[in-house]
Amino acid sequence: MREGTDRGLGLLIGTPLFCLLFCLTAAVASKENAKTAANGVLFPPNRVVLLSGNFDVICRGTKAALKVNGRARPWEPFESPLRVSHLTLAPGVHEVQIGNRRIEFSVAMNEEEHDGPEDWKIFRYHPVTSGKKRCAACHETRPNGKTTTVGKLKSHKACFECHESADLEVDHSHIQEPLEACQTCHALHGSSRKSLLKAR
Repeated sequence: MREGTDRGLGLLIGTPLFCLLFCLTAAVASKENAKTAANGVLFPPNRVVLLSGNFDVICRGTKAALKVNGRARPWEPFESPLRVSHLTLAPGVHEVQIGNRRIEFSVAMNEEEHDGPEDWKIFRYHPVTSGKKRCAACHETRPNGKTTTVGKLKSHKACFECHESADLEVDHSHIQEPLEACQTCHALHGSSRKSLLKAR
């Protein structure tokens, strides 16, 4: 009888705490998403260390010229207002210029050795598949003449095309159903926190 009472008390206390943490995480995520939308540049962030130089420059907004380390680079054929260009960069400090916006970052071989200032954080980003359909792994996309339109995120089930559901159960302290929107807690493009978390 005592065991059942303890379990009931644990649920009574644990459930509101879980809901509070969930709401706080969602509030932080909304604030970060609003900042990203206003910024216009989705990737790469300014003054960070990337552990691979193989990534997409992604921004949203009016068409602006792209330069990488002072050299002009073309945008790929995505429907406006999305702008995407794939880069492969060697280790070292680099600069991306989109119109009059400048972004500095470092590419490093590992977390300990990089050329950027010490206060630049390691930024982990979600690996993307290669080829023209790479955005389609997570987003609804459709061809639009010579361009591609990238829409909203697919359902959370798209995550399980690469991530095993059983692994999620092991790595998370919650069951899958209440948090099916993975982006509630995870920054799907990238984060300076481990596991691409939006908040601690």
